[in-house]
Amino acid sequence: MEKDTKLLEDDKDYDHDPHLLNEHFIIHANQPRHMGTLSIANGYAKGVGVCGDAIEIYLLIHDQQITNIKHAPRGCTYTVACGSAMSHLAYGLTLEEALKITPENVAKELNGLPDDHMHCAALAVNTLGEAIDDYYQKVWGAKKPVLGNIDLNAS
Repeated sequence: MEKDTKLLEDDKDYDHDPHLLNEHFIIHANQPRHMGTLSIANGYAKGVGVCGDAIEIYLLIHDQQITNIKHAPRGCTYTVACGSAMSHLAYGLTLEEALKITPENVAKELNGLPDDHMHCAALAVNTLGEAIDDYYQKVWGAKKPVLGNIDLNAS
């Protein structure tokens, strides 16, 4: 199988990482879905990971449903792929459904991630949650008090 190295050329470990040979991962890394920004977004967040990578999430929400989502990642190939996979999973969901997306769901969409890059999936998912929280703060002036079994005001 010949590697598509458009984004992978700068990633020094790609020769040694079987996940980067995975077709699902390569598609999300080289042809990221929903990448970019929204000039009109009613939910926004920027998250910075433990490795220094960052991702911005822009949401357009109508009737408690994500009608548009964009991500603007800055970092490694894994951060790009995880942002793409997360946005693909979240697009069209209600806010409550989107808040149930886990890093494991993102990894599954990519057909797996190495343990040392699961933090990239967590970064994408956590930033999505923060963008949804930003929406709630704009609409209600504060966090939504209870969503399902999750108390968003709990410390």
